[in-house]
Amino acid sequence: MWQNWAGNQTSQIRPKRPITFEDLQQLIASAETLRPVGAGHSFTPLVPGAQHIIDLTALDLPAVTQIGGGRAWINANARLRDLSPALAEHGMAFRNLGDINVQTLAGAAATATHGTGRTLLCLSAEITAARLIGADGQTLTTDDIPLNMVQVSLGLLGILTEAQINVVPKYNLRRRVRLSDLQDSLERMHQHWDENRNFEFFYIPFTGKTVEIRHDITDAPETRAPRDLDMIAVKVLKLARNAGRLSPGLRRALLRLLTLAQSDEDYVGESWRVLCSDRHIRFKEMEYHLPPENARDVLSELIRRLERDHADIYFPIEVRQTAGDDACLSPFQGGPRVSVAIHTDAREGHLRYFEAMEPLFLQAGGRPHWGKLHSLTYSDLSRLYPDFDAFCALREKLDPKGKFLTPALARMFRP
Repeated sequence: MWQNWAGNQTSQIRPKRPITFEDLQQLIASAETLRPVGAGHSFTPLVPGAQHIIDLTALDLPAVTQIGGGRAWINANARLRDLSPALAEHGMAFRNLGDINVQTLAGAAATATHGTGRTLLCLSAEITAARLIGADGQTLTTDDIPLNMVQVSLGLLGILTEAQINVVPKYNLRRRVRLSDLQDSLERMHQHWDENRNFEFFYIPFTGKTVEIRHDITDAPETRAPRDLDMIAVKVLKLARNAGRLSPGLRRALLRLLTLAQSDEDYVGESWRVLCSDRHIRFKEMEYHLPPENARDVLSELIRRLERDHADIYFPIEVRQTAGDDACLSPFQGGPRVSVAIHTDAREGHLRYFEAMEPLFLQAGGRPHWGKLHSLTYSDLSRLYPDFDAFCALREKLDPKGKFLTPALARMFRP
């Protein structure tokens, strides 16, 4: 049996783990339908419904090869948390990362996973060449398929095995964390993105407070990593929510104590250690990428609706920004986007909250994160992406029998 990290997507199919390219090619060529799996950190139904599931983590490939000219060939099915120290051994690093790094490179790129930074690209846009196995079991490269089709593909064009990616000399980051008022964060967020390499903030529901996080490159020596209090904070937020069912005043008191206990943080460390955090509390997530000029109004209305109608929600709202690129399925195609993510406990219902907020994102021109929950189908997506039909035509040409389509993916990529 397979299930994703959040436990909301499952399959009774046991993953197969090919070791050699020949085994992988034979498996792909002979399967009626199949899907690759990485760390299972997507929340969308990318896997269930396939006849076969393949896990490529045992494939006999080195983590990193052929470094030079600011680029490196990388085993696409290695996890980011393993690739970062492997790159560091060669004096190199990813230019940017998200705050979770348990994903495989292939999974993160296929869904346009991103960090934050107004001038920083999502991970898939850093790919400069790729090798993959097509539906007929033959090797394909970006000499055969346009690069901007491959960079974000949800595994629909073939199974990604290796990727050449832009890298930079390894570097240290200074991380600063502080508590702020919501209105101040909303009014100054674009200024903060201009002034800092990385900037993001989290709104703590029902408090009027945000936690702002900044990262900037530094030559300062590394300092001792602070204790990770995120898990404790989320547990306190849940405790306050539960207490609020008995007494709204008790919830307010606990939230006030939590914000008073929030201390500023100032930490220097190697880039990937500073950018990435462990996430031990499991959740489900919806994230939409908005035109920057619409972000403030959407956030204000989102918070108003949350605090009016959804007293059961306690997970913070996350706000980031990513630079634009030209990948056909990239949510950032054509210009920068502000990403707004909402969450629920993995064991609790999400539909009421997510269904209430999704129209707000869509009315503002938002595009969904491919790995996070949304309700869109082909007719919706073809309006959001200028090159969507071109991608679908290439997918149909390379995989006319729909070998890499699950029922959910077919609803998105077939008219």
